[in-house]
Amino acid sequence: MWPLEAFYLHDDTQVVVETLTAEIKVKQPRELADYAKAFAGLAEMAVYGDAARTLIRAAIDALE
Repeated sequence: MWPLEAFYLHDDTQVVVETLTAEIKVKQPRELADYAKAFAGLAEMAVYGDAARTLIRAAIDALE
């Protein structure tokens, strides 16, 4: 099962939220701040560079 919601930050002016059945455009500063905080949290958990390649390779190897 995949997440039912995705969001895209467009600078500090708009967030587009995609749900299973709709696209929502968020422009209220307080709500933009909530999405910016969520994005920052996800970016902290993300893996980049060699560490990302290692995880991807491990996933590919697990499928073989």
